[in-house]
Amino acid sequence: MKVKKVMKSKNILHGGDIQSASRLFGVPIEQWIDLSTGINPESYPVQQLDPSSFQQLPYLKSEFIQAAKEYYCGLDNRKCRAQISELLAVSGSQAVIQLLPECLPSLPVMIPDPGYQEHRLQWQRSGVSITDYPALELDAATEFINQALHKNKQQHLVIINPNNPSGLQFSPTQLQSWAKCLADGAYLIIDEAFMDMQPENSVLGQHFETNMIVLRSFGKFFGLAGLRLGFVFSNNLIIERLQQHLGIWAINGPAQAIATLAFQDETWQQQARIGIVDAAKVNQALFRPLFTRLSDENKPGNKKEIHEALFSSYWLPTGQAEKLSDFFAKRGILLRHMPFNDKFELLRIGQLNPNNKENIARVASAVSDYVTIHLS
Repeated sequence: MKVKKVMKSKNILHGGDIQSASRLFGVPIEQWIDLSTGINPESYPVQQLDPSSFQQLPYLKSEFIQAAKEYYCGLDNRKCRAQISELLAVSGSQAVIQLLPECLPSLPVMIPDPGYQEHRLQWQRSGVSITDYPALELDAATEFINQALHKNKQQHLVIINPNNPSGLQFSPTQLQSWAKCLADGAYLIIDEAFMDMQPENSVLGQHFETNMIVLRSFGKFFGLAGLRLGFVFSNNLIIERLQQHLGIWAINGPAQAIATLAFQDETWQQQARIGIVDAAKVNQALFRPLFTRLSDENKPGNKKEIHEALFSSYWLPTGQAEKLSDFFAKRGILLRHMPFNDKFELLRIGQLNPNNKENIARVASAVSDYVTIHLS
C-alpha cells in the first residue's frame, strides 16, 4: 500500500476546532474569529419551528426528502429525479466518508493530492492500495487518471469537486466518462461539498451514473454546519449498506424542518450566492497586503493563490504557513494550514462576514502587524 507521507506540524488543527485552539493559544472561546472553515458566515435565518419537530421521533418526512431532491437535482428536472431516486440523508458527509471503505468492494483507490484528508485517512485504515493523483492542474490530473484507468479499470476513484483546498474542478461530462470506464464493482466517489455555488456543474444534473456515489453537504452553503446534515446519492445497494450502518433516526426533527425551509427558499439562495461572492472580494482584499509580499514564484502548480467562493488558499514555503497561522491564532484569528510536501504548505482562509466591522478591523490590524514585524 502506498501511504502518503504528511509533514508533521505541532499546531495542526481540524477546521473549526475552536475548543482546541482556545486551549492551545490561551484565547477565550468567545473571542475567536474563525476563518479555518469554508462555511458561509451569513447563515440561513432559523425561524420558529413547529413544536412537533422536537416532540416526535425523527422519521424522515416526505416533504424533507422531496425538497432535497428538488434542490440538488433541479426543480424541473423530473427525469433526473426519477433516475436518482435513491438518496440518503446523513448526519454530515463525514459519516459516509468513514463508512465507504467498509461498504464498497476492497479494491485499490485513487485519491487526490492535495485534498480533504479524511478521504485518505479512512482508505488507509481499510488497508487497500492507494495511488495519489496530482490535484493541482486540470491537464495533469486528467492525464494521470486517464492513464491509470487505462492500465486498471478495477479500482475506485475519489474526486473532490471542486477540490478542497486546491480548487481543481472537473466537468460533469469528464466525470461521467470516467464512471463509464470503471469495471463492475468499482465506484466513482464525488465529494461535492462546495458545489452549491455552481449547481449547474454537479453530476446530479444530467450526468449521473449508477456507479457514482455523490456526497453533498448542507451546512457549508447554508451556514448551518452545527445541524450536521448531508446527503448521499447512489444506487440502491450502496444506499442500503450505508443505511444499515447508520440506523434509523439519523437526522433529528429540527434539522429536517430547517433544511426543508432552506431548500425551498430560492430567494435566499440567490441572495446568498451574490453575498458570498461579495464577501470573498472583501476577504481577499483584506489579506492582499500580506500575500503580495509573500509571493513565491517557485510554487507547485500554476497559481500561488487559489480563490473559491467560500475559501482562498495560498501556497507558501514549508514553515511559513504554520508561522502565519500561529501569529494570527495568538490574536484570536483561526486560519487553517495544511502541509503538502517538504517544500510547500497551503494556508486556507475562510470568509468573514463583511458586515462585521469589528472583526474586519481585527483582521486588518493583524495583517498590518505581521507585515510590519516580519516583512518590513
